Amino acid sequence: MNLYIRAIGFQYLDADFEEEMIHAGILDSIEKGFVIKNTKLNRGAVIVRVSESTGLYIYGRFKGDEFIYEYYFPFILGKTSCDNDEITIERHLDKESFAVVCDESKTGVTLIFYLQNVMDYLEFIFDKDGLNQKEYNIDTKGTLYKIPIKNRRVSLTALSLGGMILLPSHRKVEPVKAKRAQEEREKLIQAAKNGDEAAIENLTIEDIDTYNQLSQRILKEDVFTIVDSSFMPCGVECDQYQVVGEILELTEETNHYTKEIVYIMVIECNNLNITVAVNKADLLGEPDIGRRFKGQIWLQGSVAFKQ
Repeated sequence: MNLYIRAIGFQYLDADFEEEMIHAGILDSIEKGFVIKNTKLNRGAVIVRVSESTGLYIYGRFKGDEFIYEYYFPFILGKTSCDNDEITIERHLDKESFAVVCDESKTGVTLIFYLQNVMDYLEFIFDKDGLNQKEYNIDTKGTLYKIPIKNRRVSLTALSLGGMILLPSHRKVEPVKAKRAQEEREKLIQAAKNGDEAAIENLTIEDIDTYNQLSQRILKEDVFTIVDSSFMPCGVECDQYQVVGEILELTEETNHYTKEIVYIMVIECNNLNITVAVNKADLLGEPDIGRRFKGQIWLQGSVAFKQ
C-alpha cells in the first residue's frame, strides 16, 4: 500500500479496501472510455478522482484489450509552475515509474521529484518535436535517460503525512528590497553556472557572511525566528524533503469516498512555489494565509512536455 494515500483523505485505509477501490476504478474508467493509452508500448493509465484536485494515477499495460494493473500513486494537481534550464528523466529500477532531475533556474538548486504525467512522457519520447525516438524499450536502461530536456516548465506538488503550523516570522527587509536582492542573486547564479569566477566568489562570500550572522543570532534567538523558509533533503529516498514555507493560498477539499477533509496549500519555500496536500487530521495547528507550514513532503511534479 502506498503510505502517502493517507495525505489525500484515506486515514483508515487498509489493503483490502485499497484493492477494491483500484479494481472498481479501473472497471469504471474502461467502461466509460477514460483510459490514456500508448499504442506503441501497449501501456495505459487510469485516473480516479478523489476530490476536486486530488486523485489516484493507476498505471498498467495492455495485453490485447485487457488492462493489467501494475502500480498506482496518489497525486495532487499543481496550481503554479516554474522555469528550469534543463531536466533529465530516469526510470526507477523496480517499476515503470520515473524520477526527474531538475535544475531550477531561480534558486540554482537541483531538485529530484517523482514524475506524475508518465503517459505524456512516453508520448514525448516518440514525438518528432520531442526526443524523436524511432524505437524505445521501456524494459531496459538505455542512453535515452541521459538526454537533457531543455526549457520545460514544471508544476511542483507534494503530499505530506503530517506537519505543524508556525506563526510568521518578523521580516526586517522590505519586500521590494528583498525582491531586488533575489533578482541580483539569480543573475549571479546564472553567471556562476556559465563559469564566471567573480560570480562564484561573490556567492561564496555571501554564504560565509550568512553563516557568520546565523552563528551569532542562534545564541539568542529561536531558529524559526531567523529562518523564514527552508528546503532540505530528508530520509533515504531522493524525493523526500523537509520544508518550512509560507502559506500563499489555502483551500479545503472533501474526499468523495471517506468524507475526510484535506488541506490544499500553496507554500513558498526558498522562492519555490509548491502545492501541498495534507490530511486535516494529521496537521497540528490552524493553517491560514501568511502562516508557515513545517513538515516532511514527498515531492512530485508534472512536466509541460508540449509547449
